Amino acid sequence: MPWFRLFACGEDFPVIIDNNVEVVGFYTTRYVEAETQGEAEALASEMLFEDEDLQPPPGDWSDLQSRIVFEEVEQVAAPLDIDDNFSFFPMDEEDEDDF
Repeated sequence: MPWFRLFACGEDFPVIIDNNVEVVGFYTTRYVEAETQGEAEALASEMLFEDEDLQPPPGDWSDLQSRIVFEEVEQVAAPLDIDDNFSFFPMDEEDEDDF
Protein backbone atom coordinates (compact mmCIF):
# COMPACT_ATOMS: atom_id res chain seq x y z
CA MET A 1 0.00 0.00 0.00
CA PRO A 2 1.40 3.47 -0.86
CA TRP A 3 2.55 6.06 1.67
CA PHE A 4 1.46 9.69 1.58
CA ARG A 5 3.05 12.76 3.18
CA LEU A 6 0.44 15.31 4.22
CA PHE A 7 1.25 18.88 5.20
CA ALA A 8 -1.71 20.06 7.29
CA CYS A 9 -2.92 23.45 8.42
CA GLY A 10 -5.45 23.54 11.25
CA GLU A 11 -7.46 26.59 12.30
CA ASP A 12 -9.57 27.55 15.32
CA PHE A 13 -8.39 24.92 17.78
CA PRO A 14 -8.77 25.76 21.49
CA VAL A 15 -5.69 24.48 23.32
CA ILE A 16 -3.85 25.14 26.56
CA ILE A 17 -0.49 26.87 26.05
CA ASP A 18 1.51 27.99 29.10
CA ASN A 19 -1.54 27.34 31.33
CA ASN A 20 -3.74 29.67 29.22
CA VAL A 21 -6.55 28.68 26.87
CA GLU A 22 -5.83 30.04 23.41
CA VAL A 23 -7.57 29.58 20.08
CA VAL A 24 -4.79 28.80 17.62
CA GLY A 25 -3.96 27.41 14.24
CA PHE A 26 -1.18 24.94 13.52
CA TYR A 27 1.01 23.37 10.87
CA THR A 28 2.18 19.77 11.01
CA THR A 29 3.24 16.93 8.72
CA ARG A 30 1.89 13.40 8.90
CA TYR A 31 2.64 10.21 7.01
CA VAL A 32 -0.21 7.81 6.27
CA GLU A 33 -0.37 4.49 4.48
CA ALA A 34 -3.50 4.38 2.30
CA GLU A 35 -4.86 3.15 -1.01
CA THR A 36 -5.71 6.63 -2.36
CA GLN A 37 -4.99 10.29 -1.67
CA GLY A 38 -8.58 10.77 -0.49
CA GLU A 39 -8.27 7.90 1.97
CA ALA A 40 -4.94 9.31 3.19
CA GLU A 41 -6.56 12.71 3.83
CA ALA A 42 -9.46 11.10 5.71
CA LEU A 43 -7.11 9.00 7.88
CA ALA A 44 -4.80 11.93 8.63
CA SER A 45 -7.75 14.17 9.48
CA GLU A 46 -9.12 11.56 11.89
CA MET A 47 -5.66 11.15 13.48
CA LEU A 48 -5.31 14.90 14.00
CA PHE A 49 -8.80 15.48 15.41
CA GLU A 50 -8.15 12.62 17.89
CA ASP A 51 -4.64 13.82 18.86
CA GLU A 52 -4.46 14.49 22.60
CA ASP A 53 -2.56 17.76 22.02
CA LEU A 54 -5.56 19.12 20.07
CA GLN A 55 -8.32 18.08 22.46
CA PRO A 56 -10.33 21.10 23.67
CA PRO A 57 -10.03 22.14 27.30
CA PRO A 58 -13.14 21.98 29.50
CA GLY A 59 -15.85 24.40 28.46
CA ASP A 60 -18.39 24.97 25.73
CA TRP A 61 -16.61 25.16 22.36
CA SER A 62 -19.71 24.38 20.26
CA ASP A 63 -19.53 27.79 18.52
CA LEU A 64 -15.99 27.08 17.33
CA GLN A 65 -15.56 25.53 13.88
CA SER A 66 -12.15 23.81 14.06
CA ARG A 67 -10.95 22.73 10.63
CA ILE A 68 -8.01 21.06 8.91
CA VAL A 69 -6.84 21.72 5.35
CA PHE A 70 -4.15 19.67 3.66
CA GLU A 71 -1.98 22.17 1.82
CA GLU A 72 0.24 19.49 0.27
CA VAL A 73 -0.35 15.78 -0.27
CA GLU A 74 2.35 13.75 -1.94
CA GLN A 75 2.82 10.04 -2.49
CA VAL A 76 6.24 8.99 -1.14
CA ALA A 77 8.31 5.81 -1.11
CA ALA A 78 8.39 5.61 2.69
CA PRO A 79 7.80 7.82 5.73
CA LEU A 80 10.67 9.89 7.03
CA ASP A 81 11.57 9.92 10.71
CA ILE A 82 10.63 13.54 11.38
CA ASP A 83 9.34 15.63 14.23
CA ASP A 84 5.56 15.24 14.19
CA ASN A 85 4.85 18.04 16.67
CA PHE A 86 2.72 21.07 15.97
CA SER A 87 3.82 24.60 15.07
CA PHE A 88 1.07 26.74 16.59
CA PHE A 89 0.19 30.27 15.49
CA PRO A 90 -2.39 32.75 16.85
CA MET A 91 -5.60 33.20 14.94
CA ASP A 92 -6.52 36.68 13.66
CA GLU A 93 -7.78 38.99 16.37
CA GLU A 94 -11.15 39.41 14.64
CA ASP A 95 -11.60 35.60 14.86
CA GLU A 96 -10.79 35.69 18.59
CA ASP A 97 -13.38 38.46 19.20
CA ASP A 98 -16.09 35.93 18.38
CA PHE A 99 -15.46 34.06 21.66
